[in-house]
Amino acid sequence: MKTFSQRTKEMLSKLEIETSCCCEAEMMGILMFAGKFRGTEIRVSLESLDAIKRFAELLKFCLGTEVQIKSLRSSYFCVLSDKKVLQKILEYENQKSGFSQSLIKNECCSAAFLRGAFLGGGTMTDPNKNYNMEFKMYSTYIHSEFKKLLENMGLGFRTIKKNNGFVLYTKNSDIICDALAHMGAFSAQMEILNVKIEKEVRSEITRTSNGETANMDKVMEASSRHLMAIDDIEKIMGIDNLPDDLKEVAVLRRDFKDLSLEQLGKKMVPPMSKSGVNHRLKRILDIAENL
Repeated sequence: MKTFSQRTKEMLSKLEIETSCCCEAEMMGILMFAGKFRGTEIRVSLESLDAIKRFAELLKFCLGTEVQIKSLRSSYFCVLSDKKVLQKILEYENQKSGFSQSLIKNECCSAAFLRGAFLGGGTMTDPNKNYNMEFKMYSTYIHSEFKKLLENMGLGFRTIKKNNGFVLYTKNSDIICDALAHMGAFSAQMEILNVKIEKEVRSEITRTSNGETANMDKVMEASSRHLMAIDDIEKIMGIDNLPDDLKEVAVLRRDFKDLSLEQLGKKMVPPMSKSGVNHRLKRILDIAENL
């Protein structure tokens, strides 16, 4: 069964390739996050067949370069030796302003590069289990430039160093949803929003249930004290010897052990407020204590 992250990547891989500037930004995003230099070659390895096919389309669209896709275990890869590809990478690495400035020609390019970075080195956990999105990279330069890009998009990711590399991550569901919207992964965004709503509803039900349980515990505790006092009065002096107003509430309390003070008050003739019932029961407690 495919993971939430894999399903999102496959959906992103099927988006239409539109402008040439965004095409190049997305292609470079994949290259920078999934490409590994081997001498004069670059090997690009992705977990999704749809994603590697999209990379091949981007490569052909931008540079006119065609590649052969191969499979290895549970991933797919292609090897690039075309000088145009190598030159394009060096071109951005040598930019004094950094690729986050030179590659992003228009606002739409930021989203395209983010999409490529996710296809190449991003992952997400299933929102039903946890909220987490992260991007792995081994280059200090790429880490620095990509973090700038995320900040410019209003996406506050944090950094941790891991296995001689960097991980930019967020556990904030709102930031994850914003990032998915930028990429064009609207169905994944809606899935997370629906999960959030379900979690909030369940949480509210739990809080309400816990509150009702706590209130019931308080009612039973108070009722127990009242019943003990009424039993003591019955044994020593008899309930019939209580003043009529106290006798009425004592009989009701003994007959309806589980009712709250408000509910007891409604059974009195005439009905009485919660505070009135409480006052009478306190008088009964005082009488029992002084017997």
